[in-house]
Amino acid sequence: MKNRILKLSMQKRMMLYFAVPLLIVQILSSILSHSALLGKFRKQYDYSVGQSLTQAVSFLESYIRNMEYLAEMVENNGQIYAVLSSDKFSRTRGKAEQYMEFYTLNKAFNSLEVANSIYRFGLYVSDKITYSNNNYYIFPESRLQEREDYEQMLKSFALGKDYIALSKERLDIGATHLSDTVTLYHEIQAGSDPNGQVLGVCSISINEDWIVQVMRNANVTPNGLVYLVNTEGEGILASDLQLFETLRREEHFPLAGGKTAWELIQIGGTDYYMDREDVENTGWQMVSLIPLNEYDKQYYPLILTAVAALAVMVLMIVIVSYILSNFYVGKLKKLSLEMQHLQDGDLNVQIPSDQQGDEIEDVYRNFNFMVGEVRRLVQEHYQLGKDVRVAEIRALQAQINPHFLYNTLDLINWIAMDYGANDIEKIAWNLARFYRLSLNHGKDLISIAEEVEHVQVYVNIEKFHYDDAIDLETDIPDTLKSFACMNIILQPFVENAIVHGIGENPEIQRCCIVIGARKIDEDILFTVKDDGPGMTEKQMQDAISVNMDQIKGGYGIKNINFKLKLCFGEKYGVHYESVLGEGTTAFILIPAMTMEEAKAKME
Repeated sequence: MKNRILKLSMQKRMMLYFAVPLLIVQILSSILSHSALLGKFRKQYDYSVGQSLTQAVSFLESYIRNMEYLAEMVENNGQIYAVLSSDKFSRTRGKAEQYMEFYTLNKAFNSLEVANSIYRFGLYVSDKITYSNNNYYIFPESRLQEREDYEQMLKSFALGKDYIALSKERLDIGATHLSDTVTLYHEIQAGSDPNGQVLGVCSISINEDWIVQVMRNANVTPNGLVYLVNTEGEGILASDLQLFETLRREEHFPLAGGKTAWELIQIGGTDYYMDREDVENTGWQMVSLIPLNEYDKQYYPLILTAVAALAVMVLMIVIVSYILSNFYVGKLKKLSLEMQHLQDGDLNVQIPSDQQGDEIEDVYRNFNFMVGEVRRLVQEHYQLGKDVRVAEIRALQAQINPHFLYNTLDLINWIAMDYGANDIEKIAWNLARFYRLSLNHGKDLISIAEEVEHVQVYVNIEKFHYDDAIDLETDIPDTLKSFACMNIILQPFVENAIVHGIGENPEIQRCCIVIGARKIDEDILFTVKDDGPGMTEKQMQDAISVNMDQIKGGYGIKNINFKLKLCFGEKYGVHYESVLGEGTTAFILIPAMTMEEAKAKME
C-alpha cells in the first residue's frame, strides 16, 4: 500500500493526506450526532403535536366561555329580566301589551346579536305566550321538551350547570333553513336563589363549522383524525366526518375513556397514536388519532437532510482537498514552466508573488529578481519610445436659439402686414406669442393672466384649423390674475377638448370651452368645461392615473397631475366630472401663492 501511494502523483498524494482524516472525522461525528438530534427532534415534534391538540381544546373552551358569558349577559339584561320577571308575564294579557313585550325582547336580543355576530341568541318561554312561536329569537318551551336529551338537560339545570349539546338553529338574518350548531342552554331564574322561580331558558349557539375548523387545524397529518366525544361516549363532531364514520365501524375504535397522552393503539389492523384532552365544563373529550406510518414520515426529511448534509460535506472535503493540492502543485508547475521559458531565451517571464507568503513565494521573488536584473542589463542598450495617436473627435451639437425663433416669427408677421396677408399675420403673431409663453425663458412658473393668454393664442391658431368653429370663454376674476401657477397647466385640457371633441367627431359642428377660476380658502380651483362627447368612468380614471414609468416629461394630463402632487402635495392635482353625450369638466386645484411664494415652494 505504501509503495502504491508513493507512486501516485504529488497532487493525488496531497489530496489523500488532506481528505482522508477529515472524512473519517466527519463521518464519525455525523453518526454520533444523528441519534441525539433525531431524539431531540422527536421530542420537539411530540410536543408540537400535543400543543396542537391543547390549543384546539383551548379554542373550543374559549368559545364555550364566551357562550357562558353571553348567557349571563342575557340573564342580567335589564330589559329582558324586567319582561320575564313581571307578574303579568305568565298571565293572560292583551295583544298590545304582549306586542310591547315582544318588541322589547326582540330589540334586546337583536342588540346582543349585532355585537356578537358569530353567535345566535334564543329564549324559550311558555307555549301559552302568543309570540312564543316567533321562532327567531323567541321559541316555545315545548321545543326543548321534544329533544331526546331533554332529561339530561334538566339534570344539568338541577345541578346548577349549563347544558351544551348539538342543535339546529337559523344562523343568518332571513335564513329559511336551519344550520347545525353547538348550543349552550342556560336556565334564567328569578333572583340569586338557585332554587328560585325559573323565568325561561336562553340559548347561545355557534355554527359547528367554527368548531370543526378548529379540529381541522389541530390535525397535523393527511390521514389523521380529530373528533369530539360527548358525555354519553358518542362521537358528535369530527375534522373529517367521512373518515370518522369509516373508522367508527372498525374494531377497537376509541370513544369514551380516560385522559391519555400519545397511547399506541390499533384500529382495524392499523396502528395509531392517540391523545385525549378533556373540554372544561362540558364533559366532552377531544380525541386526536395519528397513523403510526405518517408519524414516522415526519422524521424522513430529517434523515434525508442528514444524509444530504453528509454527502455535501464529503463532496466539499474532496473539492477543498483538490483545490488546495492543485494550488500548491500548480505553483511548482508554474515555476518550472517559467524557468523553461527563461532557458529558451524569453527575458519577459515574470511570476506574480506576494510580499508575504510561504516558502514557494520566496522562491518566486528570488526568481523574479534574477530575471529583472538580467532584463535590466539588456534593456540599457535600447531606448524606449511611445507612439502617440490622436483618435478622439468631438461632435458639436447645434442648439436652436429661442430668440432666433421669435425674431423670425416677428419678421414673418411684418412681411405679412406689408403684403396685407391678414390671416398669415394673425397666425404668425399668435404662434410667436404661444412659444414665448410656452418657453417662458426656461422658467416653470407663470402668472395666471399669462397662462390664460397662452390658452387664448392657442385657440386663436386652432380656429384657423377648424374654420372658426371654436368658442372660448374665460371667467377669471382680476384679483386672481396676478397669482402664480405652473407653466402650461390649462392648455393641455383645452387641446384635449378640441382634439377629442370636434377633431375626432365630424358630427360635432362647434366646440364651446369655458375656463373658470375661483379662490377656495388658501387654494385656487380652475375649471375647464367643454360640450364634447364626454368620458366614461374608466376613461376619466385612466386620464389622470399616474404610472411612474410613463412620466418622462411633456405636458400631458398625467404629467400635470403628477407635477402638482409632487410640488404641492397629494391634496392638489386633477380630477374629472363627465356625462356621456353632454361634456366634460376638468378641475385643477393649486395653492394660491404669489410669484415669490411659488418660487420658494418650488425650490
